[in-house]
Amino acid sequence: MKNIYLWLYECYAVPKLKDLNKAHTEITATFAERVGLSQTNRLRLNDLTGNMRLQWGAEVFALGVRFGLRMNAPRTQPRDCSWLTYFLPQLDDPVS
Repeated sequence: MKNIYLWLYECYAVPKLKDLNKAHTEITATFAERVGLSQTNRLRLNDLTGNMRLQWGAEVFALGVRFGLRMNAPRTQPRDCSWLTYFLPQLDDPVS
């Protein structure tokens, strides 16, 4: 992620996700007790779910940033995105 996205994630998203993380940890601990996992397997389960939450959280945040940028993009451009190639020479332009 670019620096601004990393800053936004760490300073905006992570604090808002702390309560969610606490709830998920409690649910995971309750599940581990019910199925009778050993202490080692409880740690493995906690590591697995924590890693998945981290990866999915970063991915969802990045998608949200991209969606927000798209929502704020200029809307007067052609729908076919041909404006992205404005810097390329046209077919009838002389080649230098």
